[in-house]
Amino acid sequence: MTCEVVPIPGGGTAIVCSSHRRQRCACGKPATRLCDWKVPTKKSGTCDKPLCASCTTSPTRGKDLCAKHVTAYADWQAQRVPELPLEPRA
Repeated sequence: MTCEVVPIPGGGTAIVCSSHRRQRCACGKPATRLCDWKVPTKKSGTCDKPLCASCTTSPTRGKDLCAKHVTAYADWQAQRVPELPLEPRA
């Protein structure tokens, strides 16, 4: 059984227990987030690989990527057409 202390709005805390094992990151640390890379073939729609704070890469706030999808993200960025800078009007 896994239990954790959860902060409650207003200043209190609660102990929440579940019968599921806590997921672990590939490095062995407890996972606190999941990979958010879009995978259309999965029911959830995302990769969902368990990640710890040390092993995640966050390309933007609220998004976490595993090592495999950091590479895919870099490839995706390289394929995008860069926006041309706006010319100042005279």
